[in-house]
Amino acid sequence: MVDANGNCTKAKPWTDPIYATAFSFIFLFGLLFNVLALVFFFRFTKIRSQTTVYMKNLACSDLLLVTSLPIRIWYYTSRPQLPPLLCELNGLIFLVNMYGSIFFLTCISLDRCVAICFPMKSRLNELRKLAVWFSTGIWVLVVGASIPPYLLIKKSSNDSCRNCFDKDPIYVTNHVTLVPTLLIGYGIPLATILVCSLALLRGVRRSTATRMDYIDWRKIRNMVLANVVIFIICFLPYHTVLLLYYFHPIEEQGSPLSASYRVTITLACFNAVLDPLAYYFATETFQKSVGMKALKNALTSNTDSAEGNNRSQ
Repeated sequence: MVDANGNCTKAKPWTDPIYATAFSFIFLFGLLFNVLALVFFFRFTKIRSQTTVYMKNLACSDLLLVTSLPIRIWYYTSRPQLPPLLCELNGLIFLVNMYGSIFFLTCISLDRCVAICFPMKSRLNELRKLAVWFSTGIWVLVVGASIPPYLLIKKSSNDSCRNCFDKDPIYVTNHVTLVPTLLIGYGIPLATILVCSLALLRGVRRSTATRMDYIDWRKIRNMVLANVVIFIICFLPYHTVLLLYYFHPIEEQGSPLSASYRVTITLACFNAVLDPLAYYFATETFQKSVGMKALKNALTSNTDSAEGNNRSQ
């Protein structure tokens, strides 16, 4: 902030305690839930499926974000003068986590949809076995796509009185990177999750497994809702604000749009706490209580019986 004499002031905004409390909550519960999830995946389960590969990477991505949150907590607690490089590194970790989470959640939805709706498609099942390579590609994509804006875009001159997380989002709101971010980073994954969710619900509800009570329809519905809710609560507000920045470029500090941007960052970080919901519903529904093989066998028998009836006719 700038006073009447043109000097920078260090007034502490009233929102700082709210941000510090929110990030502390995310740090504590995000660390606990994701560490427990990784311990479960690596030590206390014999599950070795393609879905768990994506969930392990999702938990690692969330832990990466959680480890960066103490810097934000410290900043909003005492307002230190942090080095610009540390602030930019923290912002990079945030972007890597958010888009890594988006792509891993998309892969989880796509993998389950293929496994349930197309159990006999050998080519699709062969692609599912490449989960490790797809996960590696996601890491390369999100890290590689997040770094260039920080290297190529020059800093704005109006940031002299703004420190660290109070600065304008000049990197992510640049028109060169904004359109691909909204389309590839969020639009296509959201459309994929919605299509896969509808196909999964439709396929399971019509299957023999549901009619014979092999699976609980409500658990399947809750699992699908968990992914959609994470996308809507955590990621939709952030990308909506980015879209508004496209039509209304950087404004003065303290503007509603600038304040909304910081709120949406906090909401996006909440995915580190909500993602374990996806782990719970995926493992509980498909791998612990029900079993993938039972569902596949039911679907396969249903398909075989239909083909037999057609041949007899």
